[in-house]
Amino acid sequence: MAIDLPPDANDDALRGARDDAALSARGAARRRFARAGAAASGVLLTLHSQPGMACEICTTPSGSLSGGLQSFRGRPPVCAGRTPDYWRTHSWPTGTSKTALYTKLFACSGAYARTYGAVTQSAILEPKAWDTYGLGRHLVACHLNVRAGLSTFQTLAMLQAIWREYQARGYYTPTAGVRWDGARIVDYLRGTMY
Repeated sequence: MAIDLPPDANDDALRGARDDAALSARGAARRRFARAGAAASGVLLTLHSQPGMACEICTTPSGSLSGGLQSFRGRPPVCAGRTPDYWRTHSWPTGTSKTALYTKLFACSGAYARTYGAVTQSAILEPKAWDTYGLGRHLVACHLNVRAGLSTFQTLAMLQAIWREYQARGYYTPTAGVRWDGARIVDYLRGTMY
């Protein structure tokens, strides 16, 4: 079955119609579906874009790789974490101490004891040259978010595990075969804040 096309057969839609005619009904349906998917992907990507104040990742590190919010059972998680800069200038949750050392929350050894271990939790919120990725400040901010009830999907134990593995190996493994360096860990932690 031939389709008569006008002289301007360079038009993609017209070429697609000609190609569809050469396919079986099932093949043509697949092609139409693929075209619709390709056209919709731009819309989907636009819809997926987060507003400036929205939280991007509202799940545990391993969950951020395998399902996000769909992996939660029961009540949806609270994902309204604040940044280190926010906590530098605002009141802290009851039961937290600005003057306690960083090591009270996140044990430090070796070179980490001389840098991270020597500062208070409030001081670590200030950017430090030796805190290359800002990992210390983001971990403290996440802890404060947990204590304030602004992040219900994270726990202090989870944050401590991230720190412990990073300190020991130079990376964190959220799931088998995946290694996050300091920059990737901070990207994840930032994604839980707005």
